[in-house]
Amino acid sequence: MGFPKGLLVALAAAGLVGCSGAAPGTPSVSPVATARTTASSVPPASPQMKTGARAAAAKVYDLYSARRYSAFWNLLAPATKRQISRRVWVSVHEACPSAGAGEPRVIKALTVFGNAAIVTEAVTGAPAKPGTAEDVFSFADGRWSYSPQDLSIYHHGSVTADVAAAKAAGFCTSWKIY
Repeated sequence: MGFPKGLLVALAAAGLVGCSGAAPGTPSVSPVATARTTASSVPPASPQMKTGARAAAAKVYDLYSARRYSAFWNLLAPATKRQISRRVWVSVHEACPSAGAGEPRVIKALTVFGNAAIVTEAVTGAPAKPGTAEDVFSFADGRWSYSPQDLSIYHHGSVTADVAAAKAAGFCTSWKIY
């Protein structure tokens, strides 16, 4: 006798819990969710930290809007720069700019806690109302830097394959920074 379809789906989902590739006991959540959870246990940031995070976000968004991807790479988090070379970053973004590239961005909100910040931004010149996006910035080595949430498209072995992955993921038609 077969199992009901709903029961099989529930069992499969339960079996996949913890199969995210994270270390045992480490939950698999996005940097934004982790940052929000951590925010409640970290004292508020100083005005200087908030000003620095806002300035870094504004610079990142200005460089992206101007399609200055090489200069943008300089503002990536150190861990990101170790994973993605400048050549790959620039080549992928030049071949597959998001629909929001070239459009001005506005910082809608900023939450800073400890050495992390969540910046909520919107693209002001987008043809359709895109809503907002949340970007994570981190403070290390005396400066704020951008921490992309998903680096998987940059690891396909060639720029051509990375661009194909970005297109398949919808990044070239999206207004979000990837």
